[in-house]
Amino acid sequence: MVSTLKIESSLIGCSECQQLAHNVTGVRLTGGSGNGTGLLQIYYNGEWVSVYSTSTSYFSQMDAKVACRMLGYENTGIAYVFGTGIGYRLFTANSGIRLYNHRFGCHGDEVDFAHCPNSGSWSLQTNPSLGFNYDVAITCGRTQLRLMDGDTAHSGRVEVNINGKWSTICDSSFDDADARVVCDMLGYHDTGIAKSFKGSHFGQGQGDVVLTSLACRGTEMDILNCSPGWGSSCNHRNDAGVNCDSTGIRLVDGPSNTSGRVEVFHGGQWGTICASSYFDQRDVHVICRMLGVNNPNVFGYPYAFYGEGNGVVMLSQLRCDGSESDIAQCPSSEWTVTGHAQTSSCLNHAYDAGVNCDGETQVRLTDGVSEASGRLEILHNGHWGSVSSSGFDNHDLEVVCRMLGFEHTPRAFFKTGGYYGQGFGEVIASGLQCNGGEADIGLCAATWWPKTKPGDHKQDVGINCDGVVPIRLANIGSSSTNGSGRVEVLHNGLYGTVCNNNFDRLDLIVVCRMLGFDNIPRSAYWHPAGTDPVAQGLGEIVVSDLTCNGIEYSIGQCGGRWPAYSSCDHSKDVFVNCNGASEALRLVGGTNKYNGRVEIQHAGNWGTICDSSFDRADAVVICRILGFQQPEQAVAYHSAHFGAANDTVPLTLTDLHCNGLETNLGQCNPTWAPQYCYHRNDVGVDCCPHCQDGSQIVG
Repeated sequence: MVSTLKIESSLIGCSECQQLAHNVTGVRLTGGSGNGTGLLQIYYNGEWVSVYSTSTSYFSQMDAKVACRMLGYENTGIAYVFGTGIGYRLFTANSGIRLYNHRFGCHGDEVDFAHCPNSGSWSLQTNPSLGFNYDVAITCGRTQLRLMDGDTAHSGRVEVNINGKWSTICDSSFDDADARVVCDMLGYHDTGIAKSFKGSHFGQGQGDVVLTSLACRGTEMDILNCSPGWGSSCNHRNDAGVNCDSTGIRLVDGPSNTSGRVEVFHGGQWGTICASSYFDQRDVHVICRMLGVNNPNVFGYPYAFYGEGNGVVMLSQLRCDGSESDIAQCPSSEWTVTGHAQTSSCLNHAYDAGVNCDGETQVRLTDGVSEASGRLEILHNGHWGSVSSSGFDNHDLEVVCRMLGFEHTPRAFFKTGGYYGQGFGEVIASGLQCNGGEADIGLCAATWWPKTKPGDHKQDVGINCDGVVPIRLANIGSSSTNGSGRVEVLHNGLYGTVCNNNFDRLDLIVVCRMLGFDNIPRSAYWHPAGTDPVAQGLGEIVVSDLTCNGIEYSIGQCGGRWPAYSSCDHSKDVFVNCNGASEALRLVGGTNKYNGRVEIQHAGNWGTICDSSFDRADAVVICRILGFQQPEQAVAYHSAHFGAANDTVPLTLTDLHCNGLETNLGQCNPTWAPQYCYHRNDVGVDCCPHCQDGSQIVG
């Protein structure tokens, strides 16, 4: 088919162009299939002359623009010169005279060759040896493209129509910028998607592999406006493909329609995304946006958190910047439909990506002492699992309490070691690393199931958002007064005791504050239960080795061993006296009412004091407690001076360290329930050694 344009001499306006105008009467394209494509010929001196050019410096793109304008294709925007030595392979050549290596030198805006700077000096040759290898071929029409064997009408193998034959494009350097031009040429502008594929991703084509290395910027109106290469060593194993459509995407096996394992539809099948590396919040935002959820609090999971998928791992190394409307626009590994994504970490579904577009982890507290306390659990795969206390801190606590609807206050605390009981099933998360400002723990770095240690519930974390720890004093004996007794704490539905190990005054202050004593007197004291079985508690010993600093609202905020060290037994159960009342004391076996063996009431029984380290300062305090007006006169006695008690009487304490100013013996830091003392060491005092009966008033 031949395209021809007659040139009227009246178009030539300059006198020096008259000779050329007289000789040049038209241009045409031959050997092609029409549509403005073929070998260029010029009508010169009464015959058609082919243009022979061994380099684009002789016949350039600007010259082609003039030829296309002369042929009536001015509005197509296309004027392309096929590379030298390419035309003869694509089009049927003509024999005869050739215009040999003439430099037209057109600027591109001329209306015909007569107006180009080098319109004269034509060199015609009839030498048959020239052949037709370098006959100039041009196209003035838009390139015809089609997509074949794709998932949708907007995806597939790219095929180009050159001279009436459909051919494929080699994938050498084929990228998303090239795909963008292809999609725009096909009219798929609205999707905003243009994904390139290599390696005959959509199957192998037939015929020639004509084009290679398009090198488009992405803004061109035609692939011929790029810098394509012609002919290559490619075969159909390297056919290029594109997807101009939105990626099919769904979430599977999650607790809602907007959470679950990510699956994408590609190559006629559903496959997963490998999250072994790079997968982050930006990727999750793009995925959720594709699903119609634009939530700033979305988060994702690696390691098949929502279970492992089946079939193909479609892609890996997804590296979105968060602004994309489709994951096809994000850099990634090559998509695959024949095997696993192209990275060694993604050989199976162990790294299948999951997302939570709701931005809400379902959490609860169970087995606590109030609705704001208990073992922290997360709903996963239809079952509740626990959270390990490994790495858990107050920042994590703040986020969890906020998720549960509780205001985070200084009273809140958390406990390790399965304090609210050990859970069942999966350990969903460990090593939480919240900064405290997150709306959900899903936004915090962590180790998530299935990478947690399965079934290891010894470290299940417990949460107390309101700081409430039920506590009571178990009063022993009829003489006990308000504010004194054995300390008991509610735990796991029952009251248990506190071990005396390392218990000190700072711990005492916190315990008394919990019991409602706001102004704890200096005279407040504590002591262990000792060997008296009546004084000892029952059941669990809840905590030992408390390390309060005295300002806490409850012992829950103090360090310690929860549960207590195994070395603790109920002989070490803590007794406290928060109001500082003096102990009940009496003198037995003396010569008058001012002297005798000292006995102290403890746990409802009267017992003696061992004389280890006993001195006058201790005797002064005892006499003050007994109400004598001049206790400083007291005399201390050792070695059962006023007689030893019988074996049924317990030895209650030893090693008093009074300075003489105390108002009760608890302030003297004694050792309770001494193990290596005997009644031959019972102490005695004389509170008024020079008094006769009635000479001193006893208060």
